[in-house]
Amino acid sequence: MSKCSCANCDLEVFDDNSDKCILHCEKDDWYIVGKSWNGKYLMCFWAKLKEQTKKRIHIAKKENPKLIKYNFEEINLIEMIFPCINYDDFNFFKELGIKKINFIKCKFKEKITYTYFENIEEVTFKETFFDEDVIYSNENILKEVEFINCKFYKKFNISSTIFNKTANFTQSKFKEVEFNSTIFKKEVFFNQTIFDNELNLEKTFFYEKVNFHKIECKSIANRETARKIKDSFEQQNNIIEANKFYALEMKEREKELEEDIKKGKNFFEWLVFKIHGLASNHSQDWILALFWIISLTFLTSFIKIIDSNFSQIIEKIVLSFILISIIFFININISNTKKLYYLICSLVYYFVYAVFTKDFSLKIFSNLINPFSIMTGKEELNFGILLYKITIAYLIYQLIISIRQNTRRK
Repeated sequence: MSKCSCANCDLEVFDDNSDKCILHCEKDDWYIVGKSWNGKYLMCFWAKLKEQTKKRIHIAKKENPKLIKYNFEEINLIEMIFPCINYDDFNFFKELGIKKINFIKCKFKEKITYTYFENIEEVTFKETFFDEDVIYSNENILKEVEFINCKFYKKFNISSTIFNKTANFTQSKFKEVEFNSTIFKKEVFFNQTIFDNELNLEKTFFYEKVNFHKIECKSIANRETARKIKDSFEQQNNIIEANKFYALEMKEREKELEEDIKKGKNFFEWLVFKIHGLASNHSQDWILALFWIISLTFLTSFIKIIDSNFSQIIEKIVLSFILISIIFFININISNTKKLYYLICSLVYYFVYAVFTKDFSLKIFSNLINPFSIMTGKEELNFGILLYKITIAYLIYQLIISIRQNTRRK
């Protein structure tokens, strides 16, 4: 019999009425409407396709690689190990008219680049392992790409690339990932994705929705990255998660302001940010705001006792300064740490206060902390009490805002 007329194909023609082999021939008459596919033809096709796949692509440790073909446009390559691949390896499937390749539970032991799959319209990797770098760079990717539940043991680099269709990285784990000058024009999914390195999305551009549900990352590289993740959660009305990244965004802004301070700029803006962070973690931690209210009220109550029991002004000033220094040193160092520390410190403050003042019922404390007395009290004020009332009013505001931030609906 004569050989197939397609270039680079040495298979024999399929039948007398065709000049192409069973892989390249037209298959429109293989399906009979109202009946089914021609089983004999399909078995022959799959057998020949497996044979050619083993011949064209180097597959390790698989005498009988699992290969499933769907509707002659999509193929599954299952549990295959690729010790090395060449540029032309997967062009073989393109020649057959295959538009989509699914790698399922496969393993790539060599570095791969986009060029290996540039002739395939859609590529999906599921539960696949990559031992070396994966690099997509300087190309316009017009197809859909998916990495679902994959693990990358080296660098995953996407740069100067445009994704015109959906990109999916769900449940994948990256050791080191880079997105440089990358544009995603359609939806992007990072659901339950783990980033073992610092995540940087500053030079990544998203035109449509991005899903970061339950992502994990070692750290956030900059304020723009935190802002983009926060914005994605806000678009989904996931306010609680958005607030977490809002706090990270504010911390990154604080770092920027610290750099400005070194250059002699934006001192007052830095001061406001610092106070806001220490008081309530940028309106995210209502327990921290409550802790400051309690501790400052204990401090002011103690100072009032000192004022009424000591006659020497120097003694009052020295004792008050020591108390203020101790309280602020402790509070600043435990701010934004474990909430258990807030409770322990509050109990210690109460114990010390009660023992030294005998005010076990917290009479002075209660009158000071009463927000209505702040607004309506007619007692004479000294500068210290005025400063306390201004501070406590600010902290009560932060308490309310923090509670609201974590319970509001958009």
